Amino acid sequence: MLKSMSFNGQRNSSIYLLRGRSKSPFHPLNREIVSTNGRHRLKKTERGLLEISQPIGFVAKEDQTQMDIIKSLTSWLITNNWGVLSFDDEPGRRYVALLQNDMNDFEKISWLREGTLQFVVKETLGADKTINIGTEFANYTITGQTETPWTSRTRFTVPQSSFTIETTKGGKIILNYDFIAGDILEIDYETRDVRLNGKDLAVSIALETVWFELEPGQVQIKASHPTEMKYTERYH
Repeated sequence: MLKSMSFNGQRNSSIYLLRGRSKSPFHPLNREIVSTNGRHRLKKTERGLLEISQPIGFVAKEDQTQMDIIKSLTSWLITNNWGVLSFDDEPGRRYVALLQNDMNDFEKISWLREGTLQFVVKETLGADKTINIGTEFANYTITGQTETPWTSRTRFTVPQSSFTIETTKGGKIILNYDFIAGDILEIDYETRDVRLNGKDLAVSIALETVWFELEPGQVQIKASHPTEMKYTERYH
């Protein structure tokens, strides 16, 4: 069975993957090293963009068919924002990617058409995970290899004059607001959005708040009301 790919949750039934995908097993690492008197200190590390080259093919018996397929291909893949890319032969891996460059190796071979798509990737993702946080510190295993953002959802069953999520490593979200039973609170670490029943509640964020990512491994977290937290595994 011919394998294909998905981008932004959509597939194109006209194309199939060819052998010859080229990509590093992990993102490039840009290291800043300070050297003084023969001693070397790592100052910071930045993860670079991963490049993926993927040969594809399709069948076109007529020139008009070729034009139609290329039109559908470019409408699908050329975007102004990052999209989620996945390949059938890489189960459990997704890439936050953009199409880069052109397809300058495109060629016709009888009815066959072949060329190479080039993507740049800013994040390599794994599975989506959910943890249920209680009101006492407990251990949770964060899977993946690198820090990851999170979202949370809290449905209040009793009134509360504030809400907190905190870790034993100093991270804490503090919201000062009079919540009532039935309220639904949603927090997005990456965008710093705080919404109550769908409406912005950023005004409730206390100055003492220390935003935190989830680090892979064992972490201890608690919330002042039972809370569902979601994250996506991230990989090197």
